[in-house]
Amino acid sequence: MGLLERNVFMNNSRLGWRIRYAVVFFSILVFGGVAQAESENLFSEHTPALGAEEVEASPDFSLLAKYARRAVVNISSETGAGDGNEADEEKEEEGGLSPFLKRNSEPPSRSLGSGFFVSETGYIVTNNHVIANGGKIVVRIPDDKTEYQAELVGADSKTDIALIKITPPSSVVALPLGNSDSLEIGEWVMAVGNQFQLGQTFTAGIVSAKSRRVPVRSSGPYDQFIQTDAAINPGSSGGPLLNTKGQVVGINTAIFSPGRQGFGAPAAGFNIGIGFSVPVNLAKGILLQLKDKGRVTRGLLGVIIQPVTLDVQEALALSEARGALVADVLEDTPAQEVGFQREDVILSFNGNQIDEHDDLPLMVANTPVGTTVKVGVVREGKQIELRPTVGELKDSPEEEKEKGNELKPDKIGLIIEELTPRYSRQMGQDKPEGIVIAQVAPSSAGEKAGLQRGDILLEFNRRPVLSPSEYNKLLDDVTKDQVVLLLIARREGTRFLTLRNNQ
Repeated sequence: MGLLERNVFMNNSRLGWRIRYAVVFFSILVFGGVAQAESENLFSEHTPALGAEEVEASPDFSLLAKYARRAVVNISSETGAGDGNEADEEKEEEGGLSPFLKRNSEPPSRSLGSGFFVSETGYIVTNNHVIANGGKIVVRIPDDKTEYQAELVGADSKTDIALIKITPPSSVVALPLGNSDSLEIGEWVMAVGNQFQLGQTFTAGIVSAKSRRVPVRSSGPYDQFIQTDAAINPGSSGGPLLNTKGQVVGINTAIFSPGRQGFGAPAAGFNIGIGFSVPVNLAKGILLQLKDKGRVTRGLLGVIIQPVTLDVQEALALSEARGALVADVLEDTPAQEVGFQREDVILSFNGNQIDEHDDLPLMVANTPVGTTVKVGVVREGKQIELRPTVGELKDSPEEEKEKGNELKPDKIGLIIEELTPRYSRQMGQDKPEGIVIAQVAPSSAGEKAGLQRGDILLEFNRRPVLSPSEYNKLLDDVTKDQVVLLLIARREGTRFLTLRNNQ
């Protein structure tokens, strides 16, 4: 092949490769473009997860805050300053502290919480732990410099709900109660409370979970908490959890704070985005009972139950793993009377299906005493129906004993106790002298005189007070409308107070 021929061949070869490169490149452009177009069409043809009309913008929390702030109050009550050391108490050879003061490492102080009006006449909802163990309950309303002394209408420790009342000079703004059952996970909510004693504080978040039960020591049989990531901190207890309509859907009660005391009242730790509120639907019936009777009456069935696990399902040849497994039947209860047995699996109660065993206690508790109900049970593979008449749940023997040991205030509103050496030293005395004022009844002569829980009464009507029995003798000699001079000791020193007996 000649030089010219070789050049032509090479040129043709180069041209051929160029043509082939061009074809391939064009093919890539064409087919790649088609593929990209098809890909875009593939995704663009999918409808969005939520339509534009379903996606709501964040609510205007400023309007919600302006509306709610007038109905949320700050609450303070007299409690102990802190928990004492039980080991130290056991080692105390000279005697421990009194039953009223035994958990106090220092003289009493005030604890702060929140609450909200539920009626224009002054009824306020808060947590039981906010007002528990305190005599005087003080309420402060926003933009009102008056301190109102509240009356305890009733409290329920099992759900941590309390109802108190003040007499304001005019009608107040009350928050409407919503429907916590209609809450959706992911729904916006706002919490209001007196966080860290900074004053009224508003925080927003979403509903993280519903019907949350926390399996720790402080949880109860009726827990169905709303979990939220709206910040709840010390001082939030008793404040409302609001939906975007301004309705109360929960009562802020507890937080989870690892590294401190775990699950408990907000005073036990700080917010990490796991807060709990009592559903308002659970609170409604309790609040009505507290208003009418001052206490809560609950229904009793009389069975000890446990979960129906997959292993239990297999062992008992059940069709599904749901319901409440009866582990024991208590004597002299409605359950025993109608023939409940161990290994019974309760699937329904009064027409309501039981999915988890924890559903049953609340159903029974909310059933009026004396009501005959239908209970669906699986026994040895057969479905049967039992019809117990719901009884009344009584307090445990320990609770009954504690109530029986409660002392009533005397005619000037005091509950007094002997002064222990340990408390005497805490108050700065060289040796025990006087008696301890353990409680001061609200609106009593003692409260009006300025006496406080934890005061040491040294003299009564110019006579030394060495024991409770001696105090009672001196008190018996006081006539109606008589003015008595008192000498008391506090940490900052002694002072005189005058008291007029109004009984």
